[in-house]
Amino acid sequence: MPKETTELETLIDNPKTLLRQPEKVMEPMNLGAARMTRFSFSRSMIRRAFLNSWDIKRLIVDFDESGSGQIVYRILAEGKIFHFVAFTSRLDETLHTDRVVADAWDVTAALVEGELEEDLMQLLKSEVPKQESSRLDSRVLVLTRGNRSVRFYDYLVECLAEGNQPKSKKLGDAGYIMRSTAFYANGKFGMKSFLGIGENHPLSAPYRAQFLAAWLFREVGYESVEHCAKARNPNAASFNSDWNRFLGLGNATGLGLVPWAMKHPDQLNAWVAIRELALSNVRSMKGSGENTRELDEWLNRAYEHFSSLGGGNRGSWLGPDSLAEATLIIRSTFKSLSKNDFPFDDLYLWAEEQDFEITELVVSLLLELDTTSDEIIDRLLTVNTKKPLISDTTVKDLKTQIYAKYSWISKLNLDDPQASYYWWVMSDNAEEPRRAQRSIVDPLHRELPIDIALRLKKLIQDLEATNEETAVNEFIHSYPEHGIAINRILCDFGPYSEPRDNVCDFEHLPLNLQRFQLAMYGMDNFSPQSTDWLRVTLFQGAPRVFEISSTDSDNWILPKQPGGLT
Repeated sequence: MPKETTELETLIDNPKTLLRQPEKVMEPMNLGAARMTRFSFSRSMIRRAFLNSWDIKRLIVDFDESGSGQIVYRILAEGKIFHFVAFTSRLDETLHTDRVVADAWDVTAALVEGELEEDLMQLLKSEVPKQESSRLDSRVLVLTRGNRSVRFYDYLVECLAEGNQPKSKKLGDAGYIMRSTAFYANGKFGMKSFLGIGENHPLSAPYRAQFLAAWLFREVGYESVEHCAKARNPNAASFNSDWNRFLGLGNATGLGLVPWAMKHPDQLNAWVAIRELALSNVRSMKGSGENTRELDEWLNRAYEHFSSLGGGNRGSWLGPDSLAEATLIIRSTFKSLSKNDFPFDDLYLWAEEQDFEITELVVSLLLELDTTSDEIIDRLLTVNTKKPLISDTTVKDLKTQIYAKYSWISKLNLDDPQASYYWWVMSDNAEEPRRAQRSIVDPLHRELPIDIALRLKKLIQDLEATNEETAVNEFIHSYPEHGIAINRILCDFGPYSEPRDNVCDFEHLPLNLQRFQLAMYGMDNFSPQSTDWLRVTLFQGAPRVFEISSTDSDNWILPKQPGGLT
């Protein structure tokens, strides 16, 4: 039976499409320089809400003077009813943690579908604060939690209570009120699975429910600060028009994103491919007064954003000062190219010869010129994870596919002892992915099977010692340990499905895979805290829920910090 070709595969295989080669795009350093684009899930969610005039209202607010209590939002979206229910408290700051292993938070919340009947409200009051130990039902779509910012929350309350607006230098380059620590969905703890949502549903696109919950979580932060300020002083100020959007939602992530990327090659391929297809579209565009002016405006916006934040480099990544300087160089270069027939292609080709972060900054800005519709974006990013296996394959066929798809592993120096320095496991006490030094702690059959490069190396060795006419089914019977690697090869996940990296190598830097995924989610302000985890900001500059009736649905990114560095 012939393999069914997907819409994404058809677009990728179009000979007229000028795509970057996977050997370049999937290099760890290039993935680790990714930035938010119009294809990021946070942005497509807001566009959907604005385009379809979702109606979001605060239904209940019951806070005491410290901001403890509950708040409920009602969402009417395209004939569907949802509620976001948040329970708030004032947790001792010493108990705050970005990690999963907490058992109490300042905010616990859930996004539910349908009317907020009494039995559902009682279920939420009982179970939502429990988080991982909760037991919910299919009315619940997302479970989340987080904490007030130790650095910023009280400062913001104090400013407003005194009738003042915040000072930019007090907020540094972060800019958030609360930090979220998880957004659980897709069937966990009894919640509705993604497949159960169905087509033609406002939340049927990947991650749309999670980012609606995140947007409303951010709203709770604004409401909470202003409430606490007015509890101190009835004449307290509210955030002015400059600050009313700038503050986002903080977030942090660690090693858990690495196993996700390695275990979901089909989704990774879609995430990368849609950006590459859009880049091809833009590079093929002829220059005009309108589109060159549009890119120039984005370059100006980027410069104002980075220069208003200020700050040095962050580990191996460029910080705001360096990015502001880079943006001036990009703008000057584009000015010299703007009269060319294909100025966007010329700008990309120039950027390709620069530092990888400058390359990806240019890519992210060029993608703002793409006009792919949200209907197509949602469709291309919704992946069917069921891939048919080819059962009549021989060892010879398998070897041919390996050399065609995985020739890049020969560049990873897998014979070096450092190549298998780490192994990956889900920890017993924290239920978080961890790396362990293989020479000290033996995997003992508890390993997370994400060591794809090493598995392919071992597979190749055994294939070389096997008769080429042997059926693969027979080979697996003799070597069952190769099942994962063989499945990876026979299921054609697409050209952008494999990071060109060995996650078990001593030199592997988890931050690269983490940043690409966070950029796809729509996060920014990447701030590494070690080689293994980083902090980010979500929805910085995004419109508030009460602004849905406006036309400002997608030009909110790269906001200028109010007051600059003062």
